[in-house]
Amino acid sequence: MEKNLLEYKGQLTSEVRIQLLDLLNCIALFNLGQRSDLKKLVGIALELLDNAQRYNASNDVDFQWRIQDDTLIVSISNTANQSDAQRLVDCVRTISQMNEEQLTAAFKDQMLNQGFGEKGGAGLGMLQIARKGGRRITADIEPASNDLFRCTSQVTTSLKRA
Repeated sequence: MEKNLLEYKGQLTSEVRIQLLDLLNCIALFNLGQRSDLKKLVGIALELLDNAQRYNASNDVDFQWRIQDDTLIVSISNTANQSDAQRLVDCVRTISQMNEEQLTAAFKDQMLNQGFGEKGGAGLGMLQIARKGGRRITADIEPASNDLFRCTSQVTTSLKRA
């Protein structure tokens, strides 16, 4: 395994998520050193893992954290029902068209919104990722089986210091 790559394929539980985050913190610290934005970078992975666990129809995920040159690429694939998959794509599409002010306003609106469903569903996770610097967010879905879809989310962010 490359020292700047973490791949995980398997069941995603709360315990596994905690272990992955501990490992990511070590990998990030080793490869990026002491940085003021280290917590934000690992937070991007946390949000993707949290969303995948919340909306996963099978509990299986395919997760990858990769540092490539001066770029962090975090991706995750999971299976979801059609409405959750479509909501992911719609949310990412909307966020990709927002500027910083719109992002902040949308985040505040969602925080004040009392209309969260049982699994959330307000788009806060993706808004939080965008606010943490993951402005290049993509989401793709493709039919898997029955009414399930394979969802793949990817966040790419620059590691260059401002």
